[in-house]
Amino acid sequence: MSLQFVAIALTLAGTTIMMMALRPACLICKAQNTVQQKRAWKILAGLICLFIIAYIILTISSITTTQPSTLDLIVSGLLFIGSFFVIIILNLSLSTIQEIKRVAKQQRHDALHDPLTNLPNRALLYETLPRTIAHAKRKNSTLALLLMDLNQFKEINDTLGHHFGDQLLQTLAPRLQKAIREMDFVARLGGDEFAVVLADIDFEGAKSTALRIIECMKTPLSIDSYDLKVGISIGIAQFPLDGQDCDSLIQKADIAMYSAKKDPCHFSIYDPDQDIYSIEKLTITRKLYEAIHNKSLALYFQPIINLHSGRVCSFEALSRWHDEELGIIPPDEFIAVAEQTGLIKELTLWMLDTAISQFQQWQDFNPELQLSVNMTAQDIQDYYLVNNVSRILAKYGFNPEKLHIEITESNMMTNSPQTRETITELHKLGVSLSIDDFGTGFSSLAYLKQLPTQTIKIDKSFVTHLLDNSSDEVIVRSVIDIAHNMGQAVIAEGIEDRHCLEHLQRLNCDFGQGYYFSKPLPVTAVAAWMVARGEFMRQAAS
Repeated sequence: MSLQFVAIALTLAGTTIMMMALRPACLICKAQNTVQQKRAWKILAGLICLFIIAYIILTISSITTTQPSTLDLIVSGLLFIGSFFVIIILNLSLSTIQEIKRVAKQQRHDALHDPLTNLPNRALLYETLPRTIAHAKRKNSTLALLLMDLNQFKEINDTLGHHFGDQLLQTLAPRLQKAIREMDFVARLGGDEFAVVLADIDFEGAKSTALRIIECMKTPLSIDSYDLKVGISIGIAQFPLDGQDCDSLIQKADIAMYSAKKDPCHFSIYDPDQDIYSIEKLTITRKLYEAIHNKSLALYFQPIINLHSGRVCSFEALSRWHDEELGIIPPDEFIAVAEQTGLIKELTLWMLDTAISQFQQWQDFNPELQLSVNMTAQDIQDYYLVNNVSRILAKYGFNPEKLHIEITESNMMTNSPQTRETITELHKLGVSLSIDDFGTGFSSLAYLKQLPTQTIKIDKSFVTHLLDNSSDEVIVRSVIDIAHNMGQAVIAEGIEDRHCLEHLQRLNCDFGQGYYFSKPLPVTAVAAWMVARGEFMRQAAS
């Protein structure tokens, strides 16, 4: 009776264990990726079912047998051990497969996510955007792609170090996620560039999202003991209006983003007129980047003359570019490219650094000389401009009172908090400010009165035809009178003959520049030109 009981117990236990083995077998089967693998595991599950039936039959046989033999007991024991072996193997297999799946999932996550911010990366954007486009096509709906980058990220890295830059990006990521809908997709593409995919959204919705992102950036980011204020430029491309596929939308949004760098609103909707990316423009952009970083651009200097004494009082620094392959690229062309591609800040800082470095040599001979450097709207919108100017001045020990920064009238009159703050801080630094191309914009005299400027430069379009056009003569006379009444000096540019010079002297204009005095001079020609005019101090010239 004891042998029968042991045999029954072993077969019942084996049957139970085999039934338990069905679960890992089914889970393994579901985890397979190919039809062949699924078929193999289904066959194994079927065999387990047959074993279960056999176990049940053996159990019934053990119960009905009145005198089980030792052989029956051995068979029951072997089947019991076999069931243990099957479930152990299946659980080990399941555990191994799950670990492989987990590792593969983690590897895929790592491959498709940015390790610094844990946001999706460019690779995942290229997976997600085509699916979103396909969804929009099926639903006959629209979507928008936003590309953006930070305006002062390079300055933060250069000034505080890459550690601060990394922390800034980590702090920024949650802000971006909060500024968009839960259904939207945000990715870091690399560096300080991000992308947002907005599904099922129209033009106004995309615009509202861009404004929310810009608004969320106005609060400084706290990194260690620093409160870092960074701006953001956002370019928007829409499906199907601007592109039918992933690459087209990314290209159009990228173009719009560079246009946004010049826009006081800090975002821009793609406009075909903005599209500068012909093969020629792409070549110029690449070569300009190389020229700035290789310092292969050239600086020319045009003298500015005191019209009362006839002496040189300052030089205006002007960038020039001659490329071996492209030839001479006009300043208007490559500066426009620099503004459109975000290279203008690097170009301006290169020009300021190089000009001051060179100018110091001439100041040793004539300490009264002053230097003028032009800056653009993007420059004065730069939160770190004042720090960079201060750093370059300190680098060479250059007196800030000898530096004039020229800003065009339209850019100077931009009524933005950042512009006003930058102009004010430059003035506090001791730098003189000039309004360039005066008369070509739409100045508010009340606003002009509030600006801490010392000089107004009359645009050459009015000076060139001063003697031939009575309207130009009235404008020039009025500007001189207004400027003097406001305590400002006046520079007339575009003086090309003696008659124009004498008329400006009668109008009591303070300073002038133009081809009548000198064309812009290369660095190597400035000293000789000064010596010829007797402009160097006697002891330096001897």
